[in-house]
Amino acid sequence: MEGLKSITIGNLTAWTCLALSCLAAGSAHAAKRKEALPPPSLQQTFAPGKLKEDVNVLRQALERGHPGLYLYTPKEEFDRHFEQVEKAFDRPMNLREFYLEVAPLVEKVYCGHTYFDLPQKLLNSLLKDAPQFPLPLIFLNKKAYLDHAKTEIPLGAEITAINGIPMNDVMEKILPQVRSDGYNVTMKYHMLADDFALRHFLSFGQKETFRVDYIPFGSNEVIQKQISAISGNKLEGRMAQRHSNTGKLKKYKLGSLEKGISLFSMNTFDFGLNKKGRQKYKGFLRENFHELEENDDVQCIILDLRQNDGGFVGNDAQLFAYFAQSPFRNFRSAQSTTMKIPVKEHLARNQFPKMLEKIFAKEFEASGSGRFSMIDEKNRRWNPKRTAFDGQVYALISGWTHSGGVVLCSYLLNNNNVTFIGEETGGGHATFTAGNMVLYNLPNTGCQLEVPLIQYENYRGEKAFPKGHGIQPRHKVTQSQKDLVANVDTVMEFALQLARKSTIRETPPGK
Repeated sequence: MEGLKSITIGNLTAWTCLALSCLAAGSAHAAKRKEALPPPSLQQTFAPGKLKEDVNVLRQALERGHPGLYLYTPKEEFDRHFEQVEKAFDRPMNLREFYLEVAPLVEKVYCGHTYFDLPQKLLNSLLKDAPQFPLPLIFLNKKAYLDHAKTEIPLGAEITAINGIPMNDVMEKILPQVRSDGYNVTMKYHMLADDFALRHFLSFGQKETFRVDYIPFGSNEVIQKQISAISGNKLEGRMAQRHSNTGKLKKYKLGSLEKGISLFSMNTFDFGLNKKGRQKYKGFLRENFHELEENDDVQCIILDLRQNDGGFVGNDAQLFAYFAQSPFRNFRSAQSTTMKIPVKEHLARNQFPKMLEKIFAKEFEASGSGRFSMIDEKNRRWNPKRTAFDGQVYALISGWTHSGGVVLCSYLLNNNNVTFIGEETGGGHATFTAGNMVLYNLPNTGCQLEVPLIQYENYRGEKAFPKGHGIQPRHKVTQSQKDLVANVDTVMEFALQLARKSTIRETPPGK
C-alpha cells in the first residue's frame, strides 16, 4: 500500500508536495467539495454499472498512457482479462470485492511503478484502526519467519499456516496483488514483510483471532497457538521493533570496514529537489573518492544497494561516473506513447497535466512508430571521473533494489570489476517504466491508479538475463533462519569473505 505519489519535472522525479499546488480556483473548489465527502467503507456496495465505469476509466488510463503495458502481457491476453473482470460485475459488489477483482488485473502490467490501491483515506483508517494479524514477519527463501523477539511466538519460528490455511496457499492469494517489475517475486516478498497484515485483512476478511501453526527454530514439531488480532496502531509499534530492524539508515555512507576494504552504503537516490541536497551529495562523492584515490590501501569496495529503491533521475549516473571505465549515457532510450495526459477529468488532486504536457513537448518528438522518443540532447553523456575507483567492487543487491537502484546496477554491468551478491533485484535489468507519473481517482469507488508515462531502456552491458527478470547475482545468498535469530548479516559476511581473499591476492609481497 503506497502513501507517496510522484510527478516529474524534466527528467527529475519529484515527490508531490503542497508547495507546488497551483490549481485553478474552480478546480480547487471542486476538489474541496470532493475531499469533504467521507471515504467509502470496505462494505459499501456499488451497482454493476458503477463498477464497470470505474474499470473502463482504469482501462483507458492504462491503454492510452502506459508505454509498457504489453511489455510482458500481450494485448490479446490483457483484453481477455478485462473481459473476465467485466463479466464478474454482473451483480452489486462491495469495495473489498471490487479491489480483489481488479488488483490482480493491474498486476499483470508487471511494473513496479504501476499500482492500484484503495482510496487513501480508507487506507489510512484501516492502517490505524482495523484489527490485523499481530505478528511481524520476514520472508526468507519464500518462507515466513517471526521477526520479533517479544511476541506470543518465539523469534525465528517458521509460520506454516494461519487459520488452517497453509502459508503457500495464503501467499498464492496475496502475491497477485503486489507489484514488481517483470516476473520476479523478490520485491513482492520484501514488500509483504511491511504490509502482510493489511494484505491478509483484505484477502481473507476481518478476523478477531488467528490460529497460527508454527515450528520453533531448532525444532521439527508443529505447534498451534490462538492469538488475538491487534489494531493497526499497535502493530505499527511492533513493526518498529522488529528484530531485523537496523534503525534509521543514512541515505549514503562510505567508510573503512577493515584494512583494504571500504563499505559504501547507498540506500536511496531520493535527496529532494532542492539545490542544497544535490550539492551535498555531489560534494560527498567528490571528497570521498578523492580520499580513496589517495589511499593506496583500499583495494575493494563493498557497495550495498540492498535498500535502494530509487529516487531522482541523474543521481544514479552521478555515482556511476566514479566507477565507470568508459563514457556512458543516462539510458539507451526513453519513449512515451502519448504527449497528452489521457482521461484528465479523473486525475487526482495536485496533478499537473498542463505542466507535464509542456515538458513532453520540449523533450520528446515523434519517432515514426506511433510512439515518441526523448530527443538526443536530453539524454546526458557522462565521462568517467578522474578519481574513478578501479579496484574490485562487490555489489550487494536484493528484491528491494528497484528503479534508480537497478539503473545503477545496469551501469555496473558495463564493468569487468563488479561482482553481484545477494538476490535478484526487484527492478528489471533491461527495461522499465517510470518518469512522469500520474495518479487517478476512479469516479465511483475512489480507488487509486498510478500510471508511469515513460519507458526507459537501461544503459547496460552485454550481460543478459531472462526477459522479465532483474539483475541476478553471481553469488545467490540470502539470510538463513539461524542467522536471522543471531542477527547476523549473511550476505555481508559472504561479501567480506570474498573481499578478504581479493585483498590477499592483490597485496604485493612485503606490504
